[in-house]
Amino acid sequence: MLLAIRDRTRGWIAYLIVALLVVPFALFGLYNYVGNGGGERTVATVDGEEITSTQLDEAFQARQSELREVLGDRFDSRLFDSDQIRREALDQLIDRQLLLNHAEATGIQVSDADVATYIRSREFFESDGAFSVDRYRDVLQQNRLTPDRYEAQVRQDLTTNLLRRVVESSAYTSDWELDRLIALQQQRREIGWVSVDADAYQNAVELTENELEAWYADNAERFRRPARVKLRYLSLDPEALAEEMTVSEEEIQAAYDERLASLEASGERTVRHILVQVPRDADETEVAEAREAIESARARIKGGEPFEAVAEAVSDDTGSARRGGDLGRVARDDLAPAFAEAAWSLDPQELSDPVRTDFGIHLIEVTNAPGSDQPSLAALEDELRQEVALDKAERAVFERGNQLETLAFENPDTLAPAAEALGVDVSQSDWIPQGGTESGIGSEPAVLDAAFSDALLEDRENSDLIELNDETYVVLRVDQYEDERVPPLSDVRDEAREAFRNERALTLAKAQAESLAGDLRSGSDPVSVANGVRGAEGHAPRLASRNNRDLPGGVRERAFRLYLGDSNERAVGVASASGGWAAVLLTDIEAGDPDAADAEQREQLRSTINGLDSRDGFRSVLAALRADADVEIREDSL
Repeated sequence: MLLAIRDRTRGWIAYLIVALLVVPFALFGLYNYVGNGGGERTVATVDGEEITSTQLDEAFQARQSELREVLGDRFDSRLFDSDQIRREALDQLIDRQLLLNHAEATGIQVSDADVATYIRSREFFESDGAFSVDRYRDVLQQNRLTPDRYEAQVRQDLTTNLLRRVVESSAYTSDWELDRLIALQQQRREIGWVSVDADAYQNAVELTENELEAWYADNAERFRRPARVKLRYLSLDPEALAEEMTVSEEEIQAAYDERLASLEASGERTVRHILVQVPRDADETEVAEAREAIESARARIKGGEPFEAVAEAVSDDTGSARRGGDLGRVARDDLAPAFAEAAWSLDPQELSDPVRTDFGIHLIEVTNAPGSDQPSLAALEDELRQEVALDKAERAVFERGNQLETLAFENPDTLAPAAEALGVDVSQSDWIPQGGTESGIGSEPAVLDAAFSDALLEDRENSDLIELNDETYVVLRVDQYEDERVPPLSDVRDEAREAFRNERALTLAKAQAESLAGDLRSGSDPVSVANGVRGAEGHAPRLASRNNRDLPGGVRERAFRLYLGDSNERAVGVASASGGWAAVLLTDIEAGDPDAADAEQREQLRSTINGLDSRDGFRSVLAALRADADVEIREDSL
């Protein structure tokens, strides 16, 4: 066995590719190492080397897991075509085999020492902080692996990663190329334009019934309606149930005493906030708009509105918004650094300035802190009453959820017995399309998965108990179902007429923009040619960079694609613009200065370009290998 190699053995290859290595367990699944089981199908061959159905199943599951990890809560299996993911997984397996075949043909090898080094570096083979042969054998045995099979698989993984690194490391951007790119990036152009608003041409559009019918016949697919359902459901909602809970004065006093004792002992602070979400890579305009929203919320609170009401109306943190923005007791280390710094600098009941974190812009208030004047029971009574009631309701919902699940299972054709036993009403939804709704029960992915399942659509049974994100439980059944369809014109006449009218208006606006472009080519300026033209607005030429947001995006992109030759004083084009079209004028080009970028900026840009070039190079190598190989995909076995 390779692990007989001395502990100090280390291979240079392991150091070279350590950043690119991915644990084979995670990539291919443990079962993939076991070898072919009985009755397996061959789904593809690469120069005679077989890829089995088991390998494909494992790669398919790994690809799904990768998507779940990348997308997190946004992952929705309904949005991903399983056949497409399966095909992607098969392509990855084929690429892997192509690389292994190429490595064998060219004599590229990974040494025993490199394999041993890699295995010894895996934490799941460690005991008491060091590699353990016994632990290694136990883990492999638990997963039905032999050392020889596992080590062979590791060798293959190291080989494919080494090949990738060799190809990608060959990418290099010269100083001349870098200078040229910086000059292009920092180039400024003198751009003028005439925008033509399509709405101004709506009244000029005349549509006959025959034209509308002919247009709809050609465009009916644009109006295809997705499958949809109406649901009947029972819901156990802690917030709704909390209103029915009786809370005694003794329970409020106990909650108050617990609150004070916990605060004093932990050093934690009780904090509430309002969040306006902003992506981490948001531009300055988005950030400014979010800050303005937070400043507005701050002003409302300063003006006398309750923090709770403003949080519920404004905050994008829906979980805390329904509790008036309350985050409860928090420790400093549990918070984003900027948030913690602000929260620990505030006195109780003091509002922060807007605070930026990776989540967005926050308005923060500390309601209690150790060492500060403790709030009286009277000041906290309403809050504590709600907390105790909600806590009791959550426990009751959990208990009733078990009862709901049992009754729904025992009476699969109706919700009536469960509704009667639990004392809740059966709710009725409106139509819910398969893609879901923006709010309400139709916005819950788990509800949509169940609602459009065979059990509910074909057998018309009750669903299993579904737990929603806010600790609400539901059981549902399909009341009505409509399959996807293209509606007749009579059902969507107004919608179709509006779409046809908008299309015609855009066509007229484009024709007008092209006419104005002709005037610009003749030497006229944008402002003068726009005078008296329906829906037209002229904008005098101005210097603008590629990232200048003062210009409409379509205008800016078109202007930076126009060619201004040495003998030309101007270049003209037409571009789609928001709500219409535009005639675009280019009158001058100001070259960028490569020396304006400092050394750090140059190296960052060089690294980015090298990365893009290396990925393109690796894809080209794979394409060449596949073109030269005998690859057979057995479609009937997929």
